[in-house]
Amino acid sequence: MKKKLLACLLFLFPFVAFAGHAHAETIKVVFDTAYAPFEFKDSDQTYKGIDVEILDKVAEINGWDLDKSFPGFDAAVNAVQAGQADAIMAGMTKTTEREKVFTMSDTYYDTKVVIATTKADKITKYSQLKGKTVGVKNGTAAQRFLDKNKDKYGYKIKTFDTGDLMYNSLSAGAVDAVMDDQPVIQYAIQKGQDLAINMDGEAVGGFAFGVKKGGNHEKLITEFNKALAQMKADGTLDEIIKKWTGESQSSSNSAVPETTTPAGQKATPKKSKYVISSDSSFAPFVFQNGKNKYTGIDMDLIKAIAKDQGFTIEINNPGFDAAVSDVQSGHAQGMIAGMTVTDARKETFDFSEPYYTANSILAVQESSKIDSYDDLKGKTVGVKNGTSSQNFLEENQKKYGYKIKTFSDGASMYDSLNSGSVAAIMDDEPVIKYAIKQGRKFKTPIEGNPSGQLAFAVKKGENPELI
Repeated sequence: MKKKLLACLLFLFPFVAFAGHAHAETIKVVFDTAYAPFEFKDSDQTYKGIDVEILDKVAEINGWDLDKSFPGFDAAVNAVQAGQADAIMAGMTKTTEREKVFTMSDTYYDTKVVIATTKADKITKYSQLKGKTVGVKNGTAAQRFLDKNKDKYGYKIKTFDTGDLMYNSLSAGAVDAVMDDQPVIQYAIQKGQDLAINMDGEAVGGFAFGVKKGGNHEKLITEFNKALAQMKADGTLDEIIKKWTGESQSSSNSAVPETTTPAGQKATPKKSKYVISSDSSFAPFVFQNGKNKYTGIDMDLIKAIAKDQGFTIEINNPGFDAAVSDVQSGHAQGMIAGMTVTDARKETFDFSEPYYTANSILAVQESSKIDSYDDLKGKTVGVKNGTSSQNFLEENQKKYGYKIKTFSDGASMYDSLNSGSVAAIMDDEPVIKYAIKQGRKFKTPIEGNPSGQLAFAVKKGENPELI
């Protein structure tokens, strides 16, 4: 008899618990499966990311019990529409079309979609996609953009159910390019994936939490919005997003400082517009903020100078090596990228007066026992290609007996130190100090070495008005 009573209670309990908010309500929420930094399975085999942390906090505020599953974007959409799940939180863009079948919350993240390729296959404009195949996740804002512009640019589209399948196809050469949300691609690049972005993104709106329109769970939207408003007000939302992207959604672009050039020092522009190339990840000189806009010392400086001089500029951020190539090939007229003035560079560039005096400094993990250059013997030191730090390391390599590994971008280099695939890295001191300030578990045990001065540059003998 006791067993029968227990069985009845176990059967009835879920219905009693779901009757109202006096008790914790179990909400079945479906997510994408591989969509870092929004949701992904970490090395400890647990799902983490922006979407996961936001929803966990919303559940805490509302007293929900969450039943989370990660079937992939398409399967998640279908599960909600079929009534197999109550809600979806999967980096889902809020659109008029989706709102016909979903009731959606206020947005929690504004995003862009962007074309990415492998580093070896640079694509800088849509016209270069003609005859090529572009991969995209099914049912996404990126797919809608590609469908809309397919005839205009003449590419073919291949759809995928999950992001990992799409990126694996790019690596294997089954597709020539992919289009995805910019923060997702940027995160993959930071983690060392062979990807490159060489085009501006397309604004597509914001991500939102959703339930089936007209279903039994529309009250969840009201509760989600209330909790989200609280998280925006108390800074919790910004903290979560900053943890995964490095910048908060609310952070605005750095203000462009006012400058005054002495009377008689204004140059006369000879072009209607000048293209300026810069690095892509070299904080605090240039980096992307939470709104996917490039900001930092170099960005503010060049904008202020252009404003003061009455020049019209277009800024591209392909990365340091690509920026050098852009100027030398004539694709850009100038370059500002934390670039050190050296005798070797003066052979191919004309430089402005320096705007910053820099040091190169060595960084290691906090737990490292490296305290001097002698401790580097037999170890591998990472450095960005073409930098003054690389020059220093090459000049002293035989003396101290270390190996050098070069990187094309700073994000990959810093992640390699974090993962232990290099024992140390060398970079400009303000860049390393900024990384530590942003939470990198590094230290700088050795005093820095003067590495020169940073300046704006043009191809030698060309565009002197910019100097």
